Amino acid sequence: MLHLFNKVYMTFDDSIDCHTNRYVISADKGNAMHQELQTTYRGTLINHTHSVNEMKTKFNGMIGFFNDVRLKSNSLGKIIIYCDSQAFLELVTIWLKTMLPFADEDAIQKYVDIYLHHEKIIANTQLQPTHTLDLTQLNSGLGDVKGYFRVQGALDLDTIKEWDLNLSIELLLGEYFAGADTHEDKLLDTYLKFLKRFYKEVFTDAREGAALNLLNTNQQEALGYTADDVNLNADNVFEGITPLAPFADSEVFVEKPTANNGAVNIMNIDNLSSEKQTALKELVKDLYDFQNSPSPDYFMNHLDKAVKSTLSKSDFDTIITETVNSPSSLSYIPRFDIGNINYSFLQYLFSLKKSDDTDTLGKYRLFANS
Repeated sequence: MLHLFNKVYMTFDDSIDCHTNRYVISADKGNAMHQELQTTYRGTLINHTHSVNEMKTKFNGMIGFFNDVRLKSNSLGKIIIYCDSQAFLELVTIWLKTMLPFADEDAIQKYVDIYLHHEKIIANTQLQPTHTLDLTQLNSGLGDVKGYFRVQGALDLDTIKEWDLNLSIELLLGEYFAGADTHEDKLLDTYLKFLKRFYKEVFTDAREGAALNLLNTNQQEALGYTADDVNLNADNVFEGITPLAPFADSEVFVEKPTANNGAVNIMNIDNLSSEKQTALKELVKDLYDFQNSPSPDYFMNHLDKAVKSTLSKSDFDTIITETVNSPSSLSYIPRFDIGNINYSFLQYLFSLKKSDDTDTLGKYRLFANS
């Protein structure tokens, strides 16, 4: 999916998730939904048309459409705009032309090419079959990106500025690497969210692995507990197992109230004390050693920044400089977010920065707020 702003994403219409709140712009699939089905699925079909022009007519222009999307996302949360190839081509060129006023047609073509590459990669795995499209037709199906970029008009920028949107991490980092700081506060807030989710994913995965291996005698011997310490019927199966005590901490791993009642499984790292940080890091290192995995030390050194409520500019600079010069563990982007951002474009930006290609980076600078 392509992240546009806030909790709004855009993707192709080949696989529509009816449990999401959505708009559908598609010659074949932009149809009303049977009422019986509307009540079956959790998501809402907010609006649908067969073309972008029809959507423009409904909302008196594209700025009206995006305003409706913005307002709906404020009240409903995550929203996906499903598009056929033609609608995607039109919307992506309009959006990028607005967000990136310094970009030329080659820079936009590169962005779209990298996005399509990213989609093909994540669609072509056994673990994440996100598309049923004929992958060889993705590029050809979009047609003339450069041609559309030349003729498409940008959205009204003054209105966009008034909306004060939270833009995608890719565009925010592009601006940062271009040497501008117009949206610096948004960048720091957004990157901190990813940093928090990265560490929560690391610890949650390690905790799950330890739970699945509680009866594994190799794990028991490596960590120093026995089968007699294990109570599989406990709500918190780590209670009473001293070497795994950091995973039993109910202030860190809290019970989710709306599902899986009784399972202590949702991690909270906000304001985590230095003692608890150290205990968790040491336990994860022991588990990695037991599994003969590479030491996690190289990506654990920024946990102290992730637990804070804000990310300072100096701390951010430290993390990003390190990431550019020696990329580590998905660049502190959690694996479950790889499908929600243009991750391959992030790597492209890192490479441009490392080679000090200021001319190309300058094309990915966002609009100024003044």
